[in-house]
Amino acid sequence: MPADFLAVGHVVKDITPGGWRLGGSVAYAVRQAHLLGLRTAAVTVCSPDVSPAEALPETVWHVLPDVQTTTFENVYRDGVRRQRVVQCARPIGAAQVPRAWISAPIVLIAPVFHDVEVNAGAAFPEASLVGLSCQGWLRRLRGSDVLPGEVDSVAPWLIGDIVFVSEEDVTEPEAVASWLAYVPVVVLTRGARGFTVFDDDGRHEFAALPAREVDPTGAGDVFAAAFLVRWRETGGDLAQTARFAAAAAALSVQGVGLEGIARREQIEALLAAGAAGRAS
Repeated sequence: MPADFLAVGHVVKDITPGGWRLGGSVAYAVRQAHLLGLRTAAVTVCSPDVSPAEALPETVWHVLPDVQTTTFENVYRDGVRRQRVVQCARPIGAAQVPRAWISAPIVLIAPVFHDVEVNAGAAFPEASLVGLSCQGWLRRLRGSDVLPGEVDSVAPWLIGDIVFVSEEDVTEPEAVASWLAYVPVVVLTRGARGFTVFDDDGRHEFAALPAREVDPTGAGDVFAAAFLVRWRETGGDLAQTARFAAAAAALSVQGVGLEGIARREQIEALLAAGAAGRAS
């Protein structure tokens, strides 16, 4: 089946006090894209005890089997996340993306921990809008604890159109602007402090929306999916795209896990109320 929005990366077992729940960037991204009206597909790896299609039946899944599923433990304290890697499944190669999905109009390559080959962006045609959620290529470990990575200005995974990166995932957040040598747009998210977009016109600062935070997990992935969808819809109108993605992210943190992700009409209602605005 053709797809409007393709995500590539590992689904994750997110450990919570009540057990584990399905997570991972691909899960949050395809859920948001579906609720925006797109036909969604995903390429992932997991063990037989995990069924992404059961949790997200609206998405067509190409699941590569493994004996284990990538597993994370996230602990939030005073707004700071401590993340621990419990186990990792095998990586995904570009050649493992089904041919029918290679020409998807929107693609988000979203590794969580070195789980997608660095040349994956080269698999997609120029007509596709390719987003790179790069946290999984940046992260490193100290024991099992996840640490931010250094900015490599010539990173081999810089094959795409828009890079999404959180300041939590890099040691020098401002240095991500160096990636403009390889991609047209770099988006640096800063949680409740908003986000910065770097492009050929310079640096653009945007505010986050006030939100009653219940669970921030996946907010960056929701933001990336909404940003890509709206960017494609508007032909690259940065102001409209930024406001739309900010609203989607703000709504997502007000619920638990995948359940917090909003439909298009909810995002548009928030925007109509004038809650999302540009900082400068």
